[in-house]
Parts: sequence; structure tokens; C-alpha cells
Amino acid sequence: MADDFGYHIDHHGSLVRPAELMAARAGGDAAALAAAVEHAVAAVARAQRRLGLSAVGDGQFRRSCFESVVYDNVPGFLPVAGPAPLAEAAGIGGARVRSAPDAPVADGRLAAGEAAAVLAVVDRPVFVVLPSPGYLAALGSDLGDAAAVDAVLARGVALAAVLRDEVEALARQGVAYVALGNPLYVPVVTVAGRSRLAAAIEVHVDAVLHAMIEADRALAARLDVPADFRVGLDLTDAGPLPGTRRGYDLGALDALLDETPFRRLCVDFPADPAARLPVERIKPGLVVSLGVVDVADGTLEPVEDLLGRLDPVVERRGEADVAIATNGGFAPCADRPTMTSGEQDAKLRLVEMLARYYWGNEI
Repeated sequence: MADDFGYHIDHHGSLVRPAELMAARAGGDAAALAAAVEHAVAAVARAQRRLGLSAVGDGQFRRSCFESVVYDNVPGFLPVAGPAPLAEAAGIGGARVRSAPDAPVADGRLAAGEAAAVLAVVDRPVFVVLPSPGYLAALGSDLGDAAAVDAVLARGVALAAVLRDEVEALARQGVAYVALGNPLYVPVVTVAGRSRLAAAIEVHVDAVLHAMIEADRALAARLDVPADFRVGLDLTDAGPLPGTRRGYDLGALDALLDETPFRRLCVDFPADPAARLPVERIKPGLVVSLGVVDVADGTLEPVEDLLGRLDPVVERRGEADVAIATNGGFAPCADRPTMTSGEQDAKLRLVEMLARYYWGNEI
């Protein structure tokens, strides 16, 4: 049975930046921006605590995009001018897509400031979301031939060493949970995604899947962290991911799930049953965080509809192996939030309300 410190409420790290922070960023005064970030992080950490969220983050307010925590601290990531089929299949574009260096070396810590600011103001477990090494290595690749896939694996394993150092440092700092984000898995484990990729790349899609799996699992290998520290794998990005309506390829999904070293799996769990990840394929003891609250639409979903979606999973798996979440981050890019701050807060309160139906006073 999983022991995730009663961690039954999830979100995915990125939150809508308050107007004061965006104004300070636009103003170009470094000192004013630094002060605005610290104030905004303290406020959002306390807000998450009041909402009853099981773990608290900094909203990724220091990042310009989800990936920038690595791009800003590991030299050698370059803009991509040519095709990036995995990024396109996952709906990721713009400055978020860069090619990874062959021999990555961090200039220093990646997320020390993100963790420190939250640890200073709340008494809840603190979490950080980092891009996974397989994701960073594959995101900007053209996947034009077998050599390109080999390069994804080699760069991913090298990035795993960099990110492993950061995860261990976060654990020493007092962080309780790190989620590794890799939304590129969805195109390679869904029927529609695999079909689209097969038409766009020369190599077999399973080779790409294997390269990302091996890179991501390389981070978990020899990870030196306390026994109660958690590392999860997050397949979401920012709302319903493309390519799920025809369902999941069970062989590819099983390859991803087989003997996974991760303690938690965060997935989109939409209203359409055909588009849902088949949770019955996930072995007991791996906590599955179900993204039932949609961050792509500010309208609140009816509670009874969401409970109807959740009840069968909770009954089948048991309450210890399930968490409830949004289906992605609210602002994976600082300047492109998916909704307003007020709509976001209402969505987070909805997640907390749903959790109370199952865990009550544990929350």
C-alpha cells in the first residue's frame, strides 16, 4: 500500500502570475522584480495552505516557461529551426522547444530558490516539478533516423545525472516530493499519437518510447534520498492532451508502466471514457493522480459528474492509491495562462472539495 503522506490533492506546479508580478516583470527593474517574486510566492504558498492542498509549491513564478528552470541553468540548449515532431504531437511550441546539449553541465542549482521561498513560509510538504530528462532530450529532436533516437537516449542519460543531483539537493533542502514532467509520453502511448508520429518520422515509435523511458529511469537509478521522499512521473501539460480520443495503445502503455521506479503517476482523466488512461493497467502501490478538473476551461464542472468519474476508480484501487488533481498546470508559460486567477482558485477549491468526499478530515 502506498504511503504518500496523505497526499491526495494535486496540482501541477504552474499557477497564474498575479498582475503585480507581471507588471514588475514588464518594468525591467531587476530589484523590483525580485521583490515582487518573493512577495507573490509567499502569498501563493499561504493560499495553497489555506485551501488544504496536501503539498505546496511556488507557482513556478520564477520561470518564464515550465522548461526554463533547466534552460536558464544548463548551458547549451538551442532554439530549434526544423521539425520537432514530438513537440508538435504534444501541442508544445515556441520558446519551450529547444535541442539538448550532448554534454550538459549545470551552472549551479536549478530550483533551490523555488523550494527555499516556500519552505520559509508554510508547514506543509513542499513539492517541485522538473522537466524529465527524457522529455528535455526528445523535445527538440527531429527523430529523423536511428542516430537521432540514439542521441535522445545519450543526451537523456546525461541530463538524468544533472537532474538527479538537483533532486537529491532538493531532498536535502527539505522538499518532500518531486514530479518529473514528460507530456511527450502521451503521443507515443496513444493510438492517435502513434499513428501521427509514424507518418512523420522514419524510426519506429517504440524506439522513441524506449529512449525516453530509459532516460527518465536513469534519474531514479542510484537516487540517494530519504525513504519518505517521493519522485513521481507527470504526463500532463496544460489541459487535455491531444491524441487521446482513440484511446491508449496497451502494449506501449504497459512498456511505460512496467517496473516503473516512480511512486506516483499524474494523468489527464477526461469526461470521455474512450480518452481515459485505463487505470486498471496500473499496479497496486503506484499512486495514480487523476486529472479530472479541467484547466483549459474556467467553467466549474458539476461535482456529481466528477464524483461519477472518480468513484469507480477509488472503489477498485482503494483510497490509498488515488489522488485527485487538475489535468495540467494553469500557466506553463508565464505570459499565456489558461484562465484568470479567480477561475484558477475556484478550480483548486473544487479539487479540495472532491478530495473531502473521500478523505474527509485527513485533508
